[in-house]
Amino acid sequence: MKSSTAILTAGASLAAVGVTHLVQEARHQRQRNAAVTASHQMDWLSRVSTDEELATVWAPQGMDVHTYQVHMAANRGLCQLSLRHRLGLVSKRQLAFYARELMEKGAYRRYWDEFGALRQEEALGNRIEERFTRAMSLAAHGGGL
Repeated sequence: MKSSTAILTAGASLAAVGVTHLVQEARHQRQRNAAVTASHQMDWLSRVSTDEELATVWAPQGMDVHTYQVHMAANRGLCQLSLRHRLGLVSKRQLAFYARELMEKGAYRRYWDEFGALRQEEALGNRIEERFTRAMSLAAHGGGL
């Protein structure tokens, strides 16, 4: 092998390693951003589900404040699972299992009946979130993945 070919090959290999590193770093940054954003959302859901005054401000018109607080507590649980799913910590099979388990609980089922369509609309265009909401909907309506 000529030395110029060896140098070009080594340079291409180093460039490939560099690109791989940049792609991994970008992925990790997206995961960190998702975790921080979800943490803020879960903090807010914790507050609204326990602070009646705050819940009164945010409850949809015509919805009892206590009912809204129960919905937001269920939403918090779904957000925690959604984050784990987005980070790749929950397999497709596990997601189906967790979805069935959650939807057997009345609070989660009632939350999904009230806000599931909104969650599905919010997920449009994000294949990971679409997969999550599809799993929840299937479990809520007696289907499987």
